[in-house]
Amino acid sequence: MKERVALITGGMGGLGETISTKMASAGYKVAVTYSPSNKSFVQWLSKMEQQGFKFHAYPCDVTDFDSCKKCVASVVSDLGPVDILVNNAGITKDMTFQKMAKADWVSGI
Repeated sequence: MKERVALITGGMGGLGETISTKMASAGYKVAVTYSPSNKSFVQWLSKMEQQGFKFHAYPCDVTDFDSCKKCVASVVSDLGPVDILVNNAGITKDMTFQKMAKADWVSGI
């Protein structure tokens, strides 16, 4: 049986990291995304490998359609078709939910 592929956006921190490790423990090949400005992804991958996890990491600006399309194409080329997608990456302005106007919610940035 082929190994299934899971793609987790924002999979390198907080809840995303927990999802990534659970998926890997369940036997999935796990691809995680990171912001193109993230300079510490190599250290994170090394830390995870020391804990017994082998992840594949891809830069992806989730606010940009073309960046997402390129990311998915790279994952499919490297690992095969994506069986599970977890849209975990989040983008918010630095404010509480109650202070957000509808325009803040719609724009996402």
